[in-house]
Amino acid sequence: MASACGIVITKQFSYRGDATEQWSNKYWLTGAPPASPAGWETLFNQVCNLERTCYTAASKIVGGVGYSDNDEHAHAVWTIDEAQITPGLAGSLVAVAGQGFAGDQAGMVSWRTSRKNSRGKWIYLRKYFHGGNQDSADPDLISSTTHQAYEALAAHLLQGDWAGGRRIRSQLQDEELTVASGSWYMTTRSLKRRGKRPKVATPSGRALDS
Repeated sequence: MASACGIVITKQFSYRGDATEQWSNKYWLTGAPPASPAGWETLFNQVCNLERTCYTAASKIVGGVGYSDNDEHAHAVWTIDEAQITPGLAGSLVAVAGQGFAGDQAGMVSWRTSRKNSRGKWIYLRKYFHGGNQDSADPDLISSTTHQAYEALAAHLLQGDWAGGRRIRSQLQDEELTVASGSWYMTTRSLKRRGKRPKVATPSGRALDS
C-alpha cells in the first residue's frame, strides 16, 4: 500500500438529552505515519486545531485513533482518550444564539477526486460536521462564518500547508484531489442515539408525539 496514515477525531456533545453523544471524522493523509506516540499526538493535535474551527464549543474532543496502514482491514496503532487530551480542546467556532444546528443537522465539506463513477460523474470525498450555525434568514443554509470555516479547512487539507506538507487523500487511492469546497446547504448526519423522543404534554394534558 502507498504511504499514508489515518487519524480519527471523536467529539462529544449533547443530543436528545444525552450529554455523552459522540460523533467522529476520519482523515487519511499523505506521508509516512508518525514514528512514535509523541509524533502521533502532535499530528492529532494539528488536525484537531484545523477541524475544531468548524464547530462550536458545544462539541469537545474526547478521543482519537491512529492508523499506520491504509489497508481496509488494518488495526489502529495509536489511541488517545479524554484524560490525555489537552484540556479545553473543543470547537472554536463562535456560537450564535438561536442559530445553532439541531442535533443531527450537519454541514458538508468536499474534495473532488480524479475518478468518475459508472455514469461519468465525479466521485467526491466528503466530511460532515455537527455544531455549526444556521443562516439567520434561511434555516436551509449555513451561516457565512460557518461556511468560511469549512472553506478554510478544505483548502488547508488540500494544499498541505499545515503539517509538513501532508494533504488529505482517499483511503485506498493515492490520487490528486481538487475543487475543495464547503457546501452552503444544511444536511443531516445519522447519530447513534435516535430513539423515540419523549412525549410532550399539551396545555390540556393530552400527550402528543413530537
